[in-house]
Amino acid sequence: MIEIKNVTKTFVTPKQNVHACNDISLTIEDGEIYGIIGFSGAGKSTLVRCINLLERPTSGQVLIDGAELTAMSETELRKVRKKIGMIFQHFNLMRSRTVAQNIAYPLKGSGLSNEEIQAKVKSLLKLVELEDKENAYPSQLSGGQKQRVAIARALANDPKVLLCDEATSALDPQTTHSILALLKEVNQKLGITIVLITHEMAVIKAICDRVAVMEKGHVVEEGKILDVFSHPKQEVTKNFIRSTSSVSQIYEMVEKNDPLVAIKENESLIILSYSAGNAGEALISAISRKFNVDANIVFGNVEIIANQAMGSLVVIISGELSDINQAVAYIRDAGVKVEVLKTC
Repeated sequence: MIEIKNVTKTFVTPKQNVHACNDISLTIEDGEIYGIIGFSGAGKSTLVRCINLLERPTSGQVLIDGAELTAMSETELRKVRKKIGMIFQHFNLMRSRTVAQNIAYPLKGSGLSNEEIQAKVKSLLKLVELEDKENAYPSQLSGGQKQRVAIARALANDPKVLLCDEATSALDPQTTHSILALLKEVNQKLGITIVLITHEMAVIKAICDRVAVMEKGHVVEEGKILDVFSHPKQEVTKNFIRSTSSVSQIYEMVEKNDPLVAIKENESLIILSYSAGNAGEALISAISRKFNVDANIVFGNVEIIANQAMGSLVVIISGELSDINQAVAYIRDAGVKVEVLKTC
C-alpha cells in the first residue's frame, strides 16, 4: 500500500516560490491501477516523482507497505527504489544498447549470473511481445515498441509498484490502446500496483480503478472511476469527462444553429445522461408508446466504464408540448438526467 500523507513540494526560484503540490494525502491500495489526472502544470508529475523520492517533498510523508521513504537514508532509498519501476513519456532508452541490453541494465550488480539475466530478459521480452527484437537498437523501433522495452526494463527487478508518467502521451491512439492493454495485463498477471499519470481522461477510463483529479497543486476530487464519471463534482473533472464524449459538441452546434440539431414546431431538443444502472432501460420506446410522442436519436455516446454502461444521447422529441413534458418527467423519474436545450 502507498500512503501519501500531507505531501507538499515547493520549488524555490529567484523570482518566486512555486507550490507544485499542496498538502496532498492519498492512499493507493495494493494491486490497483490508480490514475492521477490534471492539465499541464497541475502538479501530477511532481507528485508521482515524490512517491519514489526522485523529488523529495518539502514536507509530508511517503510510505510504502508501512516503511517511511521520507525518513530513509540515500543508501536505504536505493534498495527500496529497486522495487519501484518507472516509465516515462519519452522512453529514456539507451540508444547505444540493444533491446536486450536495455532490459538487462537494471540487473547490473543484482548478483544474478549471466545465464539467469539472459533468461530473465527473454521472459520479459515474451511478456511485452518483442521476442524478435532482442538484438535491435532503439532507433530501429516504433514508439510503441520503445515503450514496451521501457516497460520490460521497469519490470526487470520484479517491482511491487510501477509509476507511469505520461507513458502514452507520445503515442498514437491505436498504439496507446495496445500499451494500456499491456499495462492491464502486467497488473493482472503480476499483481503490480500501477500509478498512472496522464492529462487524458480516455486513458483513465480505459484501465484505472480509481482516480485523483489535480488542479493547481491540489487534489480536488478523488474516487472510484464509475463514481467520478457518474457524478463529477468539480468543473475541471466535468471538463475532462466532456473531452471523451462527442456529445460535448452539442452546445456549440446549438449556438451555431447546426442543421443536425435544428428543430421544428412542436419539437424539443434534449440530452439524456445515463449513469450506471439505468443505461439498459428502453426509455425511448417507452415514451413513444406512453405519451404519443416521436423520439429521434440524433447522436450519442454510450459506453462501458468499469463494466457498467453509461453515457449520453441527444434526442429530438416531437409532439404536443404537454405530452413532451410528461415524457421528460417520466425519463427523469427513471433516474436519467434530462437537459432540455431548446423547444419550439
